[in-house]
Amino acid sequence: DDEDDDDDEVPVNKAKGGKTKLLAKTGNVVGQRPKTQWEILQLCNVPDDEIPLFQDPQYWLQYFPPYGQTDLECFGVHVDWRRSFITTDTNPYYDSFVRWQFRILQQKGYIAFGKRPTVYSPLDQQACMDHDRASGEGKGPQEYTLIQMRVLEAGLETLAQRGIEGLSSSSSSSSEEEVYLVAATLRPETMYGQTNCFVLPEGQYGAYRMANGQIFVCSEHAALNLAHQCDGDANRTAVFGKVDLVTPISGQDLLGLPLKAPKTPYDVIYTLPLLTISMTKGTGVVTSVPSDAPDDYAALRDMQTKPELREQYGITEEMVAGYDPIPILRIPGGDEEMLDGLSDFGDMAAVTACQHLQVKDQHDAGKLKRIKKSVYNKGFYAGVMTVGSQAGKKVEDAKELVKTELMEAGEALRYWEPEEEIKSRSGDICVIAFIDQWFLTYGQEDWKQSIMAHVANEESFEAFGVRNEYLNTLEWLGNWACSRSFGLGTKVPWDPQFVVESLSDSTIYMAYYTVAHLLQDCINGNTQNAPIPTDDVWNYVFLEGPLPENSGFSDELLLQMRTEFQYWYPFNLRVSGKDLIRNHLTMSLYNHAAIWGPDKWPKAFYTNGHVMVDNAKMSKSAGNFISLYDAVRGNNVHLFVPVDKTKINKVGLVSSEEEEIATATTKKPHGLSEGQVISIAKSKHHNGNDITVLSILSDTQFTIPSTIGDQQVENSTAAVVESSVKNWKAHEWRSQSWTTDSVRYALACAGDSMNDANFESDNANTAILTLDNELEWIKSVLEDDTTLLREGNNNNNNNNRTIQDELFLLRMDDCIAQSSAFYEDMKFSMAMKFAFNDLRNHRKLYRDYHEKCGEPMQKEIVIQYIETLVVLIAPVMKHWSEYVWCHVLKKEGSVFTHGKWPSLSGMPKELLLQDKYLQDLVVNFRKTLAKKKKGKAAATTTSSSSKKRGVICVQSEYPAWKKATLEWLQSQWNDETNAFAVDLKTLKQAAKEHQQSSELLQTEKAYMGVVSFVMGQATQLGKIALSTELPFDETNLLTQSLAFLKASLELDELSICSSSSSSSSSSSSSSSS
Repeated sequence: DDEDDDDDEVPVNKAKGGKTKLLAKTGNVVGQRPKTQWEILQLCNVPDDEIPLFQDPQYWLQYFPPYGQTDLECFGVHVDWRRSFITTDTNPYYDSFVRWQFRILQQKGYIAFGKRPTVYSPLDQQACMDHDRASGEGKGPQEYTLIQMRVLEAGLETLAQRGIEGLSSSSSSSSEEEVYLVAATLRPETMYGQTNCFVLPEGQYGAYRMANGQIFVCSEHAALNLAHQCDGDANRTAVFGKVDLVTPISGQDLLGLPLKAPKTPYDVIYTLPLLTISMTKGTGVVTSVPSDAPDDYAALRDMQTKPELREQYGITEEMVAGYDPIPILRIPGGDEEMLDGLSDFGDMAAVTACQHLQVKDQHDAGKLKRIKKSVYNKGFYAGVMTVGSQAGKKVEDAKELVKTELMEAGEALRYWEPEEEIKSRSGDICVIAFIDQWFLTYGQEDWKQSIMAHVANEESFEAFGVRNEYLNTLEWLGNWACSRSFGLGTKVPWDPQFVVESLSDSTIYMAYYTVAHLLQDCINGNTQNAPIPTDDVWNYVFLEGPLPENSGFSDELLLQMRTEFQYWYPFNLRVSGKDLIRNHLTMSLYNHAAIWGPDKWPKAFYTNGHVMVDNAKMSKSAGNFISLYDAVRGNNVHLFVPVDKTKINKVGLVSSEEEEIATATTKKPHGLSEGQVISIAKSKHHNGNDITVLSILSDTQFTIPSTIGDQQVENSTAAVVESSVKNWKAHEWRSQSWTTDSVRYALACAGDSMNDANFESDNANTAILTLDNELEWIKSVLEDDTTLLREGNNNNNNNNRTIQDELFLLRMDDCIAQSSAFYEDMKFSMAMKFAFNDLRNHRKLYRDYHEKCGEPMQKEIVIQYIETLVVLIAPVMKHWSEYVWCHVLKKEGSVFTHGKWPSLSGMPKELLLQDKYLQDLVVNFRKTLAKKKKGKAAATTTSSSSKKRGVICVQSEYPAWKKATLEWLQSQWNDETNAFAVDLKTLKQAAKEHQQSSELLQTEKAYMGVVSFVMGQATQLGKIALSTELPFDETNLLTQSLAFLKASLELDELSICSSSSSSSSSSSSSSSS
C-alpha cells in the first residue's frame, strides 16, 4: 500500500517504547504470515543496527539478562541477584558443576551410549530436544510396525502402462529389488484379517530405493523418516539422511494394484481409495482389516455395494467381490452403554457394531468414531486371538510375538516417527533418527520406584493437585538423549565432541544457587571470587566428602559453601510451567535421587499454565505479546479478540461412570469441535462448569468427561451448553496503561489451576480505580477522625463495641482465615477474593450501616481493618501496601519486615444469626408496609406534617409449631460429625413426611420454608442454629439497631415493646400514622 509507506516505518530505537503501526498491520491475525526473527527482535525494542549482532549466540547471553533483571525489579520482585548465573560453559563455575554431576551419573551407571530413536532436526543435523522446538514440546518417538505388501507382476505392468517408469519387472534382477507398498501399523497382530489396502487418491507418493535394493512406495514424510533410521548397524538408505527417489507416483496411479500381503488368507488383495488418509501421519498407505476396524469395513462395503463409486476410481468388481471380513479375534461381551445396547461383539466386532448402529457409509463419521473408540480399546485389552500361531492368547500379549514373526520372515520392519508434528526452532519438520548419542537411562526400575514412592507420599512431596501427572510421567519416561552435536552448553566430560543438551544440564541447578554468590561476581562468572572447583570441592560441599587438599579454596570458604547448601536443602518449593512436568521437573526428581539421599530430594513443585491475554494465546507472532516492562510502564498496545458466546438449550446428558464419559445430545446441530471448552449448567439460571469436549459423535451428539472436579455429571434432559468462539473479524488494537500493582493483581486473578492463565485487561484497569478509591477513603477517614470515628476502649474491653463492630471483626476473621489458607495452597485468585474484594465489601457494609444511622465507626476497628487489608494484599499489591503502611499509617519500617500477619479476633459465628435476623426483619417490614400502602384507598392521603411511627413487638419465645420443628431437626443432628446424620436431600424428604404425621405442623404453609432456612443456617453455623431459643438477646439487638431500623424503614419514630407468646403468632409487627 504505497499511500501508507510513511506510516509503516519502524522506529530505529524506541527503547522500551510502545508497539508501532507496523505491528497493527502485520500482526498475525488469522491467515497472515508469522513474524521473522528480525521482526520479533524489533518487537523486543532492539535497535535495527544491533540486530545483526544476534548472529553470534553469545550475544543473546550478553543482551537479555540485564533487561530481565531491570524488568523484574520494576515489577517489584525481591531477588538475591548475586545467585544469578548462565547455564552454559560461558560460566566456568557452572560448567564445572555440570561436569561434576555428569561424572557422578556415569559412575553410577545412569548414562549409556548407542544409537537410539531420537527426535532429530535434518536442518540442524542434531537431536532436537524439548527446548529446541518451536512446536511439539513433550512429544517423542512413536514406534510402528512397517508391513511390506509386495506389488505383483501384473501390478508392475499396470504401473508401466500408466507411465510410471523404473518399476517394471524387467528392471528387477533379484527379489531384493522388488516393489512394496509399506503401511505403518500399531496393531501387527491384526494382519491376519487383511482384505485390501487403502491409499489416498489425491496423495503424492514416491517409490524410494532402500539400501538393500528394495523399493518402498510411501509418502515423502515416511521416506524421510526411514532415511534417518537403521536396521541394526546398517542404514535404511544408501546414504544416511538422504532419500533415493526412483519415481514419483500419484495416489490415483496406485489404485487397483494387486498385492501380496503377509498373514492374510487371500492370495491377492487390491489397493482401494480412502479419502481420510493423512499424508503426514504414517506412510500414506493403510492396511485394511474390516473385521475389527469400522472405518475399513464401511469403506470396503461402499466399494462392494456402489458400482458408480468403483467406476469413479477405476476399481473393477473382481477387486472387491468375495473379499469378506475375516474373523481374527473375539472380544468378550459388548458395550451396551457406548454402543446403544450392543451386548455381544461376536468374532467380528467392527462388523457387528456397524450393523447394530446402522452405519450408512464411510461418511457416517459420528457413529464410526464411537465404534472405533470402543472396539479398539476393548479389542486390545480384552480381545483373544482366534487365528494364527498365537490363537488363544490375549491380543496385548500376542502383539509383540506376531511382530517378531513378521520381521523374521522379512515381511515387516520397525519404523519410527514423531507422535505428532514437531518443528524445530530453525523451522524444519523433525524426523526420528538413529544417531550415536549419550543418554540418561531414566526408567531403570529401582531408580524409578524410589522416586514414585517419594512423589506418591503426600507428607514428603507436595504437587498442588497434579500428583498423578508426575506419576504418569514416571511410568513412561525412558531413555533420554542428553547430548547433541553442537550448541551452547557444557561439553560431555569424557567425550567432548558432544555437548550436554539444555534440559539435562539444568536438573539440579537449584543446588548451585546455594553457593553461586560465593564463587562468582557476575552471571557469566567472568569476575571471580574463587578458583574453579574440582570434583573434590563439589563432593565436599554437596556430598559431605573429605576436605579437599590443594584446592585453592580456604577452609573457611569451603565450610561456608557447605553450610549454605545444607541450610537451603532440601528446597521447599520449585515453581515452574506445566509443560515441564513431562521433562525438566521429572528429570529433576530423577537426578536428585541419583546424586543425594531422600533427605535432600525436592519437597514441592508448583506448576501453572501459559499466559493468555483476554482469552487469546499470547505470542510475539500473534501481536498480543505484552512484555513485563511495557505492562508496568504503560504505553502498551495489544491485540484484543472478542469472544462470541452461543447457548444451546435443552441438551440431553447421559453419564457413564464406568466409561468416565457422558454423551450430550442436542436437537439442532451443535457446531462444536473436539477439544473445545464449553460451559454446562443445569438451566439458564444456573452458573455453568467449564469442561472439554472429548469427541464429536455427530452433528447433534458429542462426549464430555463424566466428572467435573469431584462431581459426577448429572443425567438431564434440559441442560444448557454455552460455547465460546473467538470472533477474529471483530479484532481491535487496544491501548493500555497500567501500574505495577494493577498488573500484579490481574496476574493473581488470572487463574489458580494448570489451565492457561487468562490475564484480563479489565481486571488491571479496575484495580487502578479500586486502589485509588480505597486510598482516598482511608485518607479521608483518618483525617476526619473526630466526625467519622469514635474512640474505643484501649484496654481491649468489648464493652464499647456494638454488635456491628463485632460483626465486622467476625467478617474480617473469615477473610484472614480464608486468604491465609489460599495463599498457603498457592491459589492467589481465591486469596485476592477474600483478602481484597470480600474484605472491602465488608468494610463498605460497616461504613454504610453507620452512615445510615448517623453514627461514627469505632476508630480502633477501622485502623485494624486498614492494617489487615494492607498486610493481606501486600504479597500481590506490594507498592500500594508499602505506601499506606509508611506514609498514611506512618508505621515504623516496611510492611514486609514490621507488618505482622493478622490474627483472628475470635468473634463467635453466632453473630451471623443476629445479622441475618436484622436483614430479614427489614425486608419483612418493607413488604408489610408495601402491602398496606397498596391496600389503601386512592383518595386517602396522609398529611405531610404527620410523623411516621413504628412499634416492634418482641415475643419471648417461638410459636409452638416452630419450636417443634427445631426440636425435630435437633433429633436429626449428629454431634460426633457436627452435621446432620443424612444428606440434605434425604433430610428434606424426611421433613415432609414428618409434617404429614404431625397435627401441629400439617396446616403450617411456612413449614418447609423454615426447614430449608434452618438447615442452611446449621450447615454454616452448626448446632447453635437449631436452638429453640434465640442465642442472643433479641430486645437488646433491636435497641442497639434502632437508628439503623428507623433509617432503613424511613420512620420518624420507632419503639420496642415485649409481647407474650400467646398474644400473637407473629414475631413482630409495625404500624405507622
